[in-house]
Amino acid sequence: MNNERKNYVIWLKNILDDGVALSDIKAAVPVNERAFFNMLVMTALRQLAFIKTDVLPRFVRKRIPQKQNILNFVLYLGCTELLFLETPDYACINSYVEVAKKLCDKFGANFVNAVLRNVVRNKQQLLTDRKTMFFSKEFVKILKQDYTPAEIADMEKFAQIEAPLDLTLKAGVETENFAEAIRLPSGTLRLPAHTAVTEVYGYNDGLWWVQDAASALAVKALADIRGKKVLDLCAAPGGKTAQLLDAGAIVTAVDVSAKRLERLKENIKRLHLEKSLNVICADALDLNVDEKFDVILVDAPCSATGTFRRHPEIMNNKTIQDVKTQATLQQKILNHCVVWLKDNGMLVYATCSLAKLEGEKQIKNFLQTHTDFDVCPIQIPGTEKMITKEGFLRVLPQNFGECSGADGFFVAALQRKI
Repeated sequence: MNNERKNYVIWLKNILDDGVALSDIKAAVPVNERAFFNMLVMTALRQLAFIKTDVLPRFVRKRIPQKQNILNFVLYLGCTELLFLETPDYACINSYVEVAKKLCDKFGANFVNAVLRNVVRNKQQLLTDRKTMFFSKEFVKILKQDYTPAEIADMEKFAQIEAPLDLTLKAGVETENFAEAIRLPSGTLRLPAHTAVTEVYGYNDGLWWVQDAASALAVKALADIRGKKVLDLCAAPGGKTAQLLDAGAIVTAVDVSAKRLERLKENIKRLHLEKSLNVICADALDLNVDEKFDVILVDAPCSATGTFRRHPEIMNNKTIQDVKTQATLQQKILNHCVVWLKDNGMLVYATCSLAKLEGEKQIKNFLQTHTDFDVCPIQIPGTEKMITKEGFLRVLPQNFGECSGADGFFVAALQRKI
């Protein structure tokens, strides 16, 4: 078990310090360890702001030297087990002392031993005196640009909730065989977190695909697109691509990642929707096509701050600079792609960011420099309270509060004038 914890410490560092995707780490975890990995590491990521702000400063008076930085991650996981899991205290401490010895030295092991013993002695008081919840100071700074303290507090409630499994059904599929699912007003079917995807009714028959309820709204902002030519930019892993194809569109899906595009093609093949799909591996800014499209969907790369329920590392490693960097890239993509849109064509822009610089402000700036576009107010049943005064769609986690929340999301629909 100590070797497993050693690996988890290294992987946690990879996620937080090196920017390795949590999904890539999970894929590397042996199957027989994944349940414990998910419980330990996901809990650590959710509780990290509290551990770093309210717990460790009480017992660690000096900054740990950079060459021994790995000890920080030993302590993060050790504190997580002691405070939030049911591992016996002595077993937990002994395990992380051994991990520290292997990853650092005897001094590091003694240091970890002393800190974790102090945590045990003060466990109840630490939890009682808790002031920091789940969002890091930097994450709160991002949100403060656009939201009130009350709105931020409402969002934060969803940081501790395991994201459920959301499904989008193919057109014509009846819901009667999904007895355990909740049908959301927007049409998404919702199953409990940790539901085994491959065991859900209709998986092998390609009757549905996994897609967060908020993400599914972008394509629903379009009217009838049967037979229309659609350019789907930044398309992988393909949830919106599947929606477009299922609605009868002829889709050109573009993404810079060959690996992610392979996943997209596999997903679309399982759904038996590949007939009207053309796939191009290219950077959106380098793309050059010889045709024009009725619809362009820009599923823009973004800070992904709206996905913190399923990606709790987001709460700990995103900065305001990340938001600004992505907003600059989004602006370039929008300016580059509109040359391929037909007169009277529709441009749909979507991001899973909570930051308005990547959403409302991005589109307002676009409209100022592209006066040949008008806003098409979004009208989707069940989302009336999510529509902004400009006619955009702004989803906050609490918009789906009675049903375990949803990703933060933004959608704008624009039409090019004739």
